[in-house]
Amino acid sequence: MKKLIEGFTLHLAHALKIGQSVDLVRPGSDIRNILITGMGGSGIGANLVESLTFGRVPIPITVCKGYNIPQFVSPHTLFIACSFSGNSEETLATIHKAMLKRAHIICITSGGKMLELAKEYNLFFIQIPGESKTPRAMLGYMMVSLLSALYHTNLIGAAFIKETENAIDYLDRGEKAIQAEAELIAKKLKGKFPIIYCDGRLHAMATRFQNQLNENARQLAHINTFPELNHNEIEGWRFPENVLQQAQVVYLYSDHDHERVEKRMEISRDFFERRSNPIIDIVAEGASLLEQYYYLIHLTDWISYYLAKENQIDPDSAEEAVDFVKEELAKHR
Repeated sequence: MKKLIEGFTLHLAHALKIGQSVDLVRPGSDIRNILITGMGGSGIGANLVESLTFGRVPIPITVCKGYNIPQFVSPHTLFIACSFSGNSEETLATIHKAMLKRAHIICITSGGKMLELAKEYNLFFIQIPGESKTPRAMLGYMMVSLLSALYHTNLIGAAFIKETENAIDYLDRGEKAIQAEAELIAKKLKGKFPIIYCDGRLHAMATRFQNQLNENARQLAHINTFPELNHNEIEGWRFPENVLQQAQVVYLYSDHDHERVEKRMEISRDFFERRSNPIIDIVAEGASLLEQYYYLIHLTDWISYYLAKENQIDPDSAEEAVDFVKEELAKHR
């Protein structure tokens, strides 16, 4: 895991080359909506790209996680299926359903049954490296491939290419400082219950952070977003008191937070700190939202790694609970 996190910028650079070399034909019919499917470490890239393109793509983007797809899928749908292994049964099921709807399908995978399916039915695909057995550590490939798919179908411009190159340079130059900050934050999270709060625009980023804490450090975490939590969850900050005392709120910030949300976060700060611990502030760095996402991904990945060390957990160890569910499901085909 340490090597994979260190290789994040290399993954981004390689993914750009792959994205620039693929040959994706413009859909024959007008694209009126986009559906992206994927699970776990493959699916979170879809959520991040959905967030990044919010307000920039003139048609709806929906992320679907499960076995079914929405009724609106049609020949006017750009359907992008994401599975690092190519064997996620939920995502494979959605491809078959999208084929029946005659959607324009693009598969992003390293191989497995998905690649076989794409080749058998002449579906467009982007193949990414599959040497790693940890999809969550290959997020750079998935994000850039998704952006490349949207670019090649004329739904976004080429700005993401330069922004990714800028982020690679920025992260490489700041690597030591990023690791130092991550290690310090991990020490503060040890023995605590992380509660990650942010602007709704960063919801996908908070989810990624939560997932990494779960899988790498084997630690529970909770997320919610402003302004929604000011309308409900904040009232729950009363009981049980012993749990609240162990809570550790983490604020994620970006330059793209709504100004009213920033005000809400500051107003709420004292409320949370009087009931738990001083809030940890994590501020994104970078010139664009995409660059800031890359920064937050890299920083929080390192936090999850160092927290695994604090918890005396090997982040590369087998995911016993996840594997148990898969093995039990396999008995009921």
